[in-house]
Amino acid sequence: MIKVLIVDDDNLVRKGLRSMLPWAEYGMEVAGEAKHGEKALEFLAVQEVDLLLTDLAMPVMSGMELMRAVRRQYPYISIVVLTLHQDFEYIQDCLRLGAIDYIAKVELETDSYDEVMGRIRDRVLEGKRNGPAPSAASEAERGNNSFYNAVPGRHPAEDTSRTTADPSVLPVNGDMLAELRTAGLSLGWVHKPSEFDQFLEQLKGAALPPARLTAFLNSLLLGWNRIYASVTGRQIELPEAFGAWFEVEGWLIAARESLAAAIGKPQYSEEVKECIARAVQAMHEELAEPVTASELAKRVNMSRSYFSQCFKDMVGMTFNEYLRSIRIGKAKEYLQYTQKNIQWISEHTGYADQKYFSRVFYEKAGMLPSEYRQSVQSGGQMSDNQGEK
Repeated sequence: MIKVLIVDDDNLVRKGLRSMLPWAEYGMEVAGEAKHGEKALEFLAVQEVDLLLTDLAMPVMSGMELMRAVRRQYPYISIVVLTLHQDFEYIQDCLRLGAIDYIAKVELETDSYDEVMGRIRDRVLEGKRNGPAPSAASEAERGNNSFYNAVPGRHPAEDTSRTTADPSVLPVNGDMLAELRTAGLSLGWVHKPSEFDQFLEQLKGAALPPARLTAFLNSLLLGWNRIYASVTGRQIELPEAFGAWFEVEGWLIAARESLAAAIGKPQYSEEVKECIARAVQAMHEELAEPVTASELAKRVNMSRSYFSQCFKDMVGMTFNEYLRSIRIGKAKEYLQYTQKNIQWISEHTGYADQKYFSRVFYEKAGMLPSEYRQSVQSGGQMSDNQGEK
């Protein structure tokens, strides 16, 4: 059975696809849904999927960004792009990123289900025939404990003490990984050594295959970089692959030190730092909503004035400045990678008034949204900071 993940920011579209298409008739099963690319990566970190069906224009992480991440972390997953007819000019970019096909939403308004589903099924199965089955590869990796037993100075392949299948190595537990994700994103371990040690022990105990371990860490890093990048202007980088567990442990120790330095203002408690981190996460996930400092302060159980003070100290800019920055950043992505009209982009980045959105965009980018789109889509060179005031 081909397991499918549907990714679209429109809940009605996701539900419609799930109920409308004859999945079972074509040997497919919808394993889950996600409202944007980051949620999709979270899902992929704990669940195996054969086919990714994704929209292009989404908040938090676009379909293009998601495709790049999936091609790097899960090369065996087939990708199909869900697009509007006016997005056709981007299909070539999607195919270059590894998409096997696309579905125009107008096709789903006709009776062409059989043609669409049959075409996609055949291409997924063809891809499986041309490459190794991921499940078999994963089982082989789980049975080889040399990755986790290797010591510095010795290559994992040289450790022959336990290289055969070990019955004590259990299949990956999705619930356990979900709990580990929650713990990893809480950032409590950044300032509490005991929590960090527990996180390391549990992650090692999960005995994830190396490739899947790297993908899992990347799903955590997306959340960590939200707060880290907002303070430092840089990002913590993840190696393409790890050779052994001790390398993973070393990288996590370094990541913890970086995060502690970024959010380690000594005058604030660990609880306050975690509250601000949660607020930053919520701002990114609810970009299209009317997010306010007062509402978020209440959500994390802080007074409005103290929340604003802590936010500015830790993030390096006021709440409103940061919210405007990430909204305009997402608007630029929509303008570059989709053909959504300006009104749609305005609404999906939190601006109900298109004229006000255009004025704010001009203040930050030095040009109107339409001018920015023309510049980036015609191949004009532009720095992300060009024209910002």
